[in-house]
Amino acid sequence: MHQSNFVFGYGSLVNWDNLQQYLGRKLTPGLDFVICGLHNFHRCWNIAMDNRLDLPNYKYYIEEQTGNRFNGFVTFLNIRFDQDKTIIGILFRVSEPELENLDQRERNYQRIDITHLINRAIQGKAWVYLGLEQAKNRYHEGLQKNCTAISQEYFDLVNDAYYSLGNCAFSNYLATTDKLEVPTVNLKRCKVGIS
Repeated sequence: MHQSNFVFGYGSLVNWDNLQQYLGRKLTPGLDFVICGLHNFHRCWNIAMDNRLDLPNYKYYIEEQTGNRFNGFVTFLNIRFDQDKTIIGILFRVSEPELENLDQRERNYQRIDITHLINRAIQGKAWVYLGLEQAKNRYHEGLQKNCTAISQEYFDLVNDAYYSLGNCAFSNYLATTDKLEVPTVNLKRCKVGIS
């Protein structure tokens, strides 16, 4: 028997337009995704990619002001275990090919089963992406060398996504997300091999 898969989004995937664009299909609230809580986690900004490296089928960032490639590490949102917290996000249904594509997209993360930690009853499995140790190490390396930043566009995308979910979700986002340790910078995302 086929088992449904669901993914819990807690960052850029909370943005409905961004998610629809990525999946390439229209999403119907209540049918394709629901607002959901994930117990025992807290958001943190501690995952980074080395922007100086070209990785096949991946991305890099240039500084909007200069047009130069950002010479450092670009930081993204992650979650960490915290038994006293529940984070709000969205739970969306995915097909097997979409799940495989997400695994490729989220190359700085590992997919873990959180079916027993969500506050929704589902028929199937729920997954979330948790940052890899090497991605956390890159963040700490950039922090020590003072050469890591968050894309302002990415930061705004996440912030606006939670704001659009209403006061409860936005308040939860602010209360269950660590303060920034690095600056936000106006960066433009580019695809490797495409100018």
